[in-house]
Amino acid sequence: MRLVTLAAGLVLALTSLAAAQSYDTPEALIEAFYQPYFDGSFPEDESQFRSAALQALYDNDAQITPEGEMGAISFDPYIDGQDYDITDLEIGAAGIAGDYASVDVTFSNFGEPRSLTYELVLEDGGWKVDDVVSTNPDNPYRLSEIFAEAAALYQ
Repeated sequence: MRLVTLAAGLVLALTSLAAAQSYDTPEALIEAFYQPYFDGSFPEDESQFRSAALQALYDNDAQITPEGEMGAISFDPYIDGQDYDITDLEIGAAGIAGDYASVDVTFSNFGEPRSLTYELVLEDGGWKVDDVVSTNPDNPYRLSEIFAEAAALYQ
């Protein structure tokens, strides 16, 4: 019986370590973030990638969105589209200033070129996504502004 309890405790400990993954470089975070788009291993909880501030925006949106409604995000802001067939992913070198960094990411989604800038923050011993900016002419956005606009509708 003690062996079963020990084994269960070990599995829980290892699972929580995996969920609490921290990324030593901005590039490592972005690489890990995009990996599921290639191998289908999307985590149930993406909060490990998000800063506390960005997670708070997601949480607030979930709280204020009326039941049955979609919420602020009606597309995947990390691929700038609804569906994905990502090719030619390139992760630029991070520009780091203290606890903040930015990383430019380019790729093609269904053959259409996309360009995003990730704003990152060093938090809890690792890099986290704090905001995402798209300057694509057909759909420019800043993720935090999408959440702010939606929140203003429900105030």
